[in-house]
Amino acid sequence: MRTLLITLFALLLTPLAHAQKKELLEDKETIMARAAAALDSAMQPGGALHSAVVKENLTGRFVIQVSFREKGDISSVFVVSAEAHDQRSQNRFKDLVHQLEMPFKMPKGRQYRIEHTFDLNAIPR
Repeated sequence: MRTLLITLFALLLTPLAHAQKKELLEDKETIMARAAAALDSAMQPGGALHSAVVKENLTGRFVIQVSFREKGDISSVFVVSAEAHDQRSQNRFKDLVHQLEMPFKMPKGRQYRIEHTFDLNAIPR
């Protein structure tokens, strides 16, 4: 009976473990396009950044350079330029972007950098 329960439990966890794996991308153009799409989707209603921007009333238009590593984690965020903003909004938005993760992974040892524009003033509130 105990062996049966352990087997059933293991079978139930197998689909969950498979669902959490990130897709491996190797082509640079694909990686850059998917990274831009991931940043755009984070700003859509229901996205990771959208709710925080609206809740905290962040404003401004930012060009941000985002570096990300092999497992999709963001390693650095640099504000290239900022317009129509306050310093609090810039710092908080930069921190929020740094907490994001890309929904894919890349080959070991690879790191990529993308420059992306975010217009917080254009977000419907």
